[in-house]
Amino acid sequence: MNRFRVRPWASSTALLIGFAGAASAQTTESAKSAVAGEAAVGTLEEVIVTAQKREESLQDTPIAITAFTSRDLETQRVSNVLDLLNKAPSVNLAPFAGTRVAPNLFIRGMGNLNAQSTKDMATGIYIDGVPVGRAIGLATDVADLERIEVLRGPQGTLWGRNTTAGAINFITRKPGDELSGAATLTAGSWDQFSGRARINAPVTDKLFASLAYMRSENDGWVENRNTTLPNQINFNEDRKKEAIKAAVRFEPTDNITVDYGYDASEMTFGNHFYQVIQGPRAVPGRQESATPVRGLHPSNTEVSGHNLTIAWDFDGLTLRSISAYRDLDSQTNMNYVDIFTQDATQVQHQFSQELQLVGDAFDRLKYTTGLFYFQEGTRETNASSFAGGALVDAWKVISEATSAAIFGQATWTPPVLEDRLDLTLGMRYTKDTREATKTYVNPGFTPGLTGMVVNGDRDFNSFNPAVTVDYAFTDAVRGYAKYSTGYRAGGFNTQSTPAYFGPGFDQEDVEAWEVGLKSDLLGNRLRVNVAAFDNEYTDLQVDQVRVPPIFTDTLNAGNATIQGVEIEATAVLARGLTANFFYAYLDADYGSYVDNGVELEAVKHVPNAPEYQFGAGMEYAFPHTMIGDFVLNLDYRKQDEFYAGPNPNTLSPGYDVWNARLRLAEIPAPHGRFQLAVWGKNLGDEIYRLSTTNLGVISAQFGPPRSYGVDATYEF
Repeated sequence: MNRFRVRPWASSTALLIGFAGAASAQTTESAKSAVAGEAAVGTLEEVIVTAQKREESLQDTPIAITAFTSRDLETQRVSNVLDLLNKAPSVNLAPFAGTRVAPNLFIRGMGNLNAQSTKDMATGIYIDGVPVGRAIGLATDVADLERIEVLRGPQGTLWGRNTTAGAINFITRKPGDELSGAATLTAGSWDQFSGRARINAPVTDKLFASLAYMRSENDGWVENRNTTLPNQINFNEDRKKEAIKAAVRFEPTDNITVDYGYDASEMTFGNHFYQVIQGPRAVPGRQESATPVRGLHPSNTEVSGHNLTIAWDFDGLTLRSISAYRDLDSQTNMNYVDIFTQDATQVQHQFSQELQLVGDAFDRLKYTTGLFYFQEGTRETNASSFAGGALVDAWKVISEATSAAIFGQATWTPPVLEDRLDLTLGMRYTKDTREATKTYVNPGFTPGLTGMVVNGDRDFNSFNPAVTVDYAFTDAVRGYAKYSTGYRAGGFNTQSTPAYFGPGFDQEDVEAWEVGLKSDLLGNRLRVNVAAFDNEYTDLQVDQVRVPPIFTDTLNAGNATIQGVEIEATAVLARGLTANFFYAYLDADYGSYVDNGVELEAVKHVPNAPEYQFGAGMEYAFPHTMIGDFVLNLDYRKQDEFYAGPNPNTLSPGYDVWNARLRLAEIPAPHGRFQLAVWGKNLGDEIYRLSTTNLGVISAQFGPPRSYGVDATYEF
């Protein structure tokens, strides 16, 4: 293992610390402080996160985190995973090639290029602490979000096996003891119309309930001009996006809290448009209409879940139980530039149970320990039609998986150095099983396989330790050094050839080193956080195309080294004026990429790992007026060129995007208040690619053009 490579990043970190005077992992929360009043007194507010299974200040948490509060989510228009594009350092994503409803999500250069039922994501996605097993459905909206926490880097000790890249936790609003509510209507480009409403009500002095609902639709920005086929839909169209969240909180005693939540989301949509960018069919610029011979039919995805969380607080100790059940039902229709069309389904159900014991002891020890169990069953089908439907390749896969783990973490403050030093040790042991059966229903390319059934049965286990040294140089500046590990369970590739499906592929492991600094400076007017990291991946899971685009095998092809530096900063510049900034630098390389005994490292590239990524934002709260408070938000995002896949022909150019929002808040109204907001996205009408791929011809997904809209909200 090439450990000397971390030294340049240690030097870079020292230079950054000396230049910036601080830092690691900040939140966009402070960008709204002028609205909440903090900027009026010239300070940034404290941000509370639960990244270590307990509530604590973000600045005291030795993890690289970006946290988005409800105001941030409103301002930046975030309601699902895909909305996080260009919102946080080292987070890169695009819609999965097969469906808009799933993301290709990468954090610090590691992630997935597909969304299968038998292959885990590299980033763990959670809703109120409950793991979401499949990537399909992550583009559906989550109603009544309170905040989102993005944890960068492996989180294998407290968060689990599928977190070799990081973890993202969606935290919904809990019912409270006051009557309140809100309703918002939005109109925008491409005939967009949406509405959302929520209400919170105390039922008794111990029982509270809330209900939230949202629905949106738009016509999509690539018109489908096919008029010969029935039941057509535009590309990128959201015919219906709908989400509901119902929650109940019961507090029978002062130290027992029972939370029940139900969430459901549905999306009926037109899949994304692939545009040919090389060859005789190439269209210059950005195509915004098409007449596909084979048309595009609507797709539909539904997800839902139940969550029961019981917390019992006693004598400095919290015992917490999280029980959950989730369902997924997805049917997708896709047209790949008329070369072929694909009909796919994915059905999944999962049950999970986690027990946590979180507490303090001896005035110097903080600990978290627990047990975790997860079980899922899935069914996936796929039918691809070529040559006008004359040649069809179809298969189905049925699978079951379980995961069980025991975990613990303890932080000790030794009686030295004025109690400024914290030492943390964590560990997790995980055991996974996965069984799958693939039936080759109608393999058009290989007719001899018709009716063939291939079974796979694999077991995996891993022990994942973590060690952190955290030191408070002053009350406002903390530094940490961290060693952590993670693993992603092996499995089966649903698109595999018979020779590879049965044996499957092995688990992937990562060792990560990170040093960081977190600081609140100038009397809490400036927050600067810096993290430098070195991630070493072994037994890397990579996909190798066999018969494009039908057969793809997943291999443990080798290893990769990903190093980088991340900076986040927020500052109160003047009364009512705040600014935020982030920058990420990545150096990602395969150390080995072996397929069938052939070393391909020299011609392969780590996907979705641009060398740099940059973001800046500004918020100005104008002086109060008789009609309300004007607040202006501007943000700018820029990233370097990147490879959308491991092959050279997937190179996508870099791009930059401007967005803005002007809000008139606190408009006086009987029994409440109004607010109006106008917004624009991609104000420069930048023509940019979300991904580039080879479908027999080089083609690309493009980002949406300039769009505008208006929001009207009433709150009480």
